[in-house]
Amino acid sequence: MGSSRKTKRIPSGRSTAALGDDRRRSDDNVLAILVDERNGREYYVSVLDTFTIRGQTYFVMYNYEPDDGSRANPEIVIMRSWKDDSGEQVFSSITNKKELEQAFEYFFERYTNSITRS
Repeated sequence: MGSSRKTKRIPSGRSTAALGDDRRRSDDNVLAILVDERNGREYYVSVLDTFTIRGQTYFVMYNYEPDDGSRANPEIVIMRSWKDDSGEQVFSSITNKKELEQAFEYFFERYTNSITRS
């Protein structure tokens, strides 16, 4: 199933409860720390979007680094997500190409629609 990561959420001027709301617009970024369960490494990410397709929840995020003007455009990451038995948010890499393509197409449509409505 790929590597699993649990998250610690850190607020960015918004309620962390908004993480589960798939109606959020892409400009409502939420910062989070993903912790790799295998090696304990922490990844700081900014959550761009979250949505559900056929009962599966996905998060779209990118590595968070303060903008000093020297970095290239960030790459996005789409991960599966669910709550484990203790209620913690868990993320997993998507290893199936078809599933990843469907999730990306869904996200891209949402993103494009949010831009055209702005």
